[in-house]
Amino acid sequence: MAKNGDRTNNSSLRAANGGSEPPPAGTDSPAGASPGAPELVPVDKSDPLRQVRKLGKKQKKILKDTHRPLDSWEKYRALTDALDEALELVDLGDHKARFALIIAGALNVFLFALGASTDVFDNIPTNFRMAVVIMAGLYAVLAIYNLVQAIESLRPRRAQPYVHYSADTGGFEEYPLGLRFYEDVLNRDMEAYRQAWRDVRIGQLNNEVAVQLHAISAIIRAKYAALDRLYRGLQLMVVFAVVMLLIGTGFIFHSKGERLRLKKNALLGGMVPGMGAKNAQSSVFPAPQRIADFGVKEPSGVAFHPGLGRIFAIGDEGSLAELDADGKRIDSRSFGGNLEDVAVHTPTGDLVLLSELESELILYDPKTRREKKRWRMDAAAVLGQAPQEQNQGFEGLAFRPERGRPGGGVFYLAHQRTPAVIVGLSFDPAGAGGNLGASAVVSRWQLTDYEDLTAVTYAAAIDRVLVLTDKSDLILVLAKDGSVEAEVPVPGVQQEGLAVDAKGDIWVADDKDKSLLRLPGGLRALEDHMKGGGASPRA
Repeated sequence: MAKNGDRTNNSSLRAANGGSEPPPAGTDSPAGASPGAPELVPVDKSDPLRQVRKLGKKQKKILKDTHRPLDSWEKYRALTDALDEALELVDLGDHKARFALIIAGALNVFLFALGASTDVFDNIPTNFRMAVVIMAGLYAVLAIYNLVQAIESLRPRRAQPYVHYSADTGGFEEYPLGLRFYEDVLNRDMEAYRQAWRDVRIGQLNNEVAVQLHAISAIIRAKYAALDRLYRGLQLMVVFAVVMLLIGTGFIFHSKGERLRLKKNALLGGMVPGMGAKNAQSSVFPAPQRIADFGVKEPSGVAFHPGLGRIFAIGDEGSLAELDADGKRIDSRSFGGNLEDVAVHTPTGDLVLLSELESELILYDPKTRREKKRWRMDAAAVLGQAPQEQNQGFEGLAFRPERGRPGGGVFYLAHQRTPAVIVGLSFDPAGAGGNLGASAVVSRWQLTDYEDLTAVTYAAAIDRVLVLTDKSDLILVLAKDGSVEAEVPVPGVQQEGLAVDAKGDIWVADDKDKSLLRLPGGLRALEDHMKGGGASPRA
């Protein structure tokens, strides 16, 4: 059956040919055709006008609807949809800023914990320390910059634009009345605000939403500009952190390798070629005897008690161990606190423990195993200046008997670095506990050419104060005026405690090796080394 369009075309052709059927396509005109009849023209079905004429009423309505202006309610719905999307962008930007703060905070905590709990700075060569300090300073500046940008992104901004009334923009019927923004709402009392909603026109409401959307867009632009700066700074911050981590790791592994070679040399009694005279322990002390598993996990101090004939060792974790003269454990207990060294107050036989973090001296009775009292030290007053590094405090403690002094002698404190100094304190442990300040100081010996003063002890047999410097792996022999008489290489990996027993053996507490090193005849070897003139003090 022919389509409607085809029937229309055939009827038109028949009318043009006097009511007769048109000849089939591709055939000649019939012989009886009139010479003056019009020529037949085929219909072009691709004509756009013909396609429009063929559309139904519904299709024509849809086509017209796509080109008409929006009515008022359609504008309102479109504007509120756009405003909702803008508010979602604001919320997304806030989430991104908070996530960036979490990343930066985790990075900062990791680097701080790494630097505070390890000896990274100690392993950095002196000539590289200023560069590392500058890099750390730049990292800190970058961290502060990122924090400022995060605050800039998160801070609240006002979205209340001021719109001037103009009759050219639609007149009063199109002017926003201020019904949506909270400050505009509160400019009216309750009844006036309700009346404004009763009088509002849809055009006014649409214009107010449009103004609000424009203001929110300005907020989004400022927020995302700050967010872009924040994430660029965060990228630089990660790069700085990775670089510092790699540098610190490299220095640590290099230092560990040197110390392991030093330890191997000390324990085997051999000399590593090319290590130099400073590390040739076998030329000064005999091979040490290593004592482990004696009740202290991280040995940081050791002392010999002449009255009891015992060795007392303490650790960073707060353990206190009592050993016999051969290093066998007699008793071990958890004392608490960050303990760095122990000394014997020979007039009373009590122990005095040094707590670095609290800058405290603790009097302890080894017979009853009870604490008696404490003294809090004013570090700045005792040192004569404010410490420059918070984590590098007092690490060594010793007692030297001296008649006429309160308490029967002088306590010597070794401050690790910045400043590296030995401070002499005179006070009576039998008195009340309290504070120790500048009034208790009797001497200050600056050792500016050395670092990491980790222990101090008094050798009564030679009447000398011995100081241990872990960084240089040396025992410094000090004269009575505090000058350095000799430098003696000492074995160990990280030496933090020093003592001399009644037989003249030297004891070294090694924190990294988790052991005590006993140097048999060490004091005699030290005297022979001094008499031989070896290892003269540096200029």
